[in-house]
Amino acid sequence: NRNQYLEVDVVAEAGTPAPTPAPTPEPSSFFPCFSSETLVETQHRGPLRMDQLKIGDTVLVDERGRYETIYSFGHFDKDSTITAAFLQISTSKASGLEITPNHFLFMNGNKAVPASTITVGDEVMMASGETDTVISITQITRRGIFAPFTPSGTIVTNGIKSSSFATVQEDSRYVSLNGITTPITYHQLGLVYESPHRLFCHFWLHHCATYETYNEEAMSQWVAMPSKGFQWLLDQNIVVSGVLFFGLVGFWCTINIVEMMILNPLFAVPFVLLAFGVSQLRRVKKKVA
Repeated sequence: NRNQYLEVDVVAEAGTPAPTPAPTPEPSSFFPCFSSETLVETQHRGPLRMDQLKIGDTVLVDERGRYETIYSFGHFDKDSTITAAFLQISTSKASGLEITPNHFLFMNGNKAVPASTITVGDEVMMASGETDTVISITQITRRGIFAPFTPSGTIVTNGIKSSSFATVQEDSRYVSLNGITTPITYHQLGLVYESPHRLFCHFWLHHCATYETYNEEAMSQWVAMPSKGFQWLLDQNIVVSGVLFFGLVGFWCTINIVEMMILNPLFAVPFVLLAFGVSQLRRVKKKVA
């Protein structure tokens, strides 16, 4: 689908209204991010560029008009030193979304897919809850990469519903182990993996805002080492990668359930009722015996 893109060999600094011609090093398209120019609607400060956001800002995250707090950044290129390749995606009603090819956005049916798989004519989810048709996709290069994390893992960018997460396997929506596709998407994996971090920041947001650090690639310490570990896992044989992957997913899912029970007590009701039912059943069995 990439032959449908209009390529623009340009680079721009953060805060400029449009890309301007300039020599640039070979850009990376791996960084799962948005550009500095991508716009986000905040609850208290109005529309802001990505490079103006900070941990603690409340941003529009979905078509229901919900605002959530940014608790972390996967990438935060404060000085806009990182050069990356972006897809500039426009619909008939929105323009200016600049997103790396491996980052997820939502298509018709609320399906999270890598931006690289979107083609002209596809329908994407809008902040209004409606879908809109993609009318152009342009390849550009900019300096500055940003990836805000929200509790739901979604964020509205230039009016289009996007994900906080990305794939590390080119054009792949699902996690694949040695050529075997699992039923788990990278968006789902990102949500459960972030559970411990998200829960910690829910109670100690000030600590997260004060002490979060980023490496030379502008990647947070919460993401950098686990990313290397996951890349190592993907390189292993199917037995090793399968056991480790599904073991980790099971562990993260358990923490995710605990997180939901703590933050939403109503979610715990079915589990409490189930535990009560099991205890009553055991009591009846003992009496019969």
